[in-house]
Amino acid sequence: MAKRIVVLGLGRIGSTIAGILAGNKNYQVLGADINPAVVQEHGALFSCRVIKNNDYVSLLRGQDVVISALSFNDNPYAAQAALENGCSYFDLTEDVRCTEVIKKIARQAVKGQVFMPQCGLAPGFIGILAYSFAKKFEQLDSLKLRVGALPEFPSNQMMYNLTWNTEGLVNEYANPCEAIKNYKITMIEPLEGREEFSVSGVTYEAFNTSGGLANLCRTLDGKVRELTYKTIRYPGHCSLMRFLFNDLRLGEEGKRRRMLMDILESSVATTSQDLVLISVVATGYAGQKLQQRSRTFLLHHTAQQSAIQIATAAAAVTTVDLMVHSKTLRTGFVEQEVLDIESFLNNEFAKPYREAELGVCSPI
Repeated sequence: MAKRIVVLGLGRIGSTIAGILAGNKNYQVLGADINPAVVQEHGALFSCRVIKNNDYVSLLRGQDVVISALSFNDNPYAAQAALENGCSYFDLTEDVRCTEVIKKIARQAVKGQVFMPQCGLAPGFIGILAYSFAKKFEQLDSLKLRVGALPEFPSNQMMYNLTWNTEGLVNEYANPCEAIKNYKITMIEPLEGREEFSVSGVTYEAFNTSGGLANLCRTLDGKVRELTYKTIRYPGHCSLMRFLFNDLRLGEEGKRRRMLMDILESSVATTSQDLVLISVVATGYAGQKLQQRSRTFLLHHTAQQSAIQIATAAAAVTTVDLMVHSKTLRTGFVEQEVLDIESFLNNEFAKPYREAELGVCSPI
């Protein structure tokens, strides 16, 4: 029997998620958005409804699953409505405080009802990939998670174009970052820890940003010497962001942060000609020998969809599909690390990731 699933928010990523699911016989999809024009635009592809007065409770009545592609400010209301209707809940947020609220809501879940926030690209796929390395060593030593959504053809001094939610971007650059140092969870500063590395002859920089680790710090607390998450950009970007966020203090919460969002949205062009670069480098001990292993993925845009759309939507749909059809009954909050990376990559919805992995040898 097809699972009844609601996708809240039909922006670029939400509509992509709904479209993927609508094309699969295992799901009966209902899309919902506050904008009647958006609902009308997508109504020919899947069932759509207008969200009126933020009434998520009646919208989710009789549904099995909800995926929220809303702003992180709206997610707790959607999660509460899911709880009241017995729906399993998934979202794409990178906001740590939002996720903490949803964890509290999840404590009241009924048997078999799961709450899995942060199940997009980063947080999301990157955590599943990173945790898989814990099984490859007798003792894990370090995990370096690096993710970036980048313009394919940068043309400004920032070497950057807007590819996703501006508020989420600013929070990522401004909020404290979780990490593990010397086997203990700690908080480190955003826009610090800059490093350079190369992939396929192209040089990138990476620096600390918030929200990419989801629950991984708690899962690996005391089990790994070092765990860091950094955002990938082209060289020069970090220095300019430090000027805006630190020297001009535009990263401070309130009016200054809103001013910065207005500046970025009015002055920095968006693009759908982008790429998504994902890298995890792990070190650990096999016997007495310290070894390094890594996996890298590079996703490109298509004529119809941006790389960030493809990467985020494919990760979310794959996660939902694996959880919905899991033989293990879980209840309440569920972290991404419960998913096996090979099961993830072999899922029918994960094709963009399978095709994007670099350095994989083809069978002879």
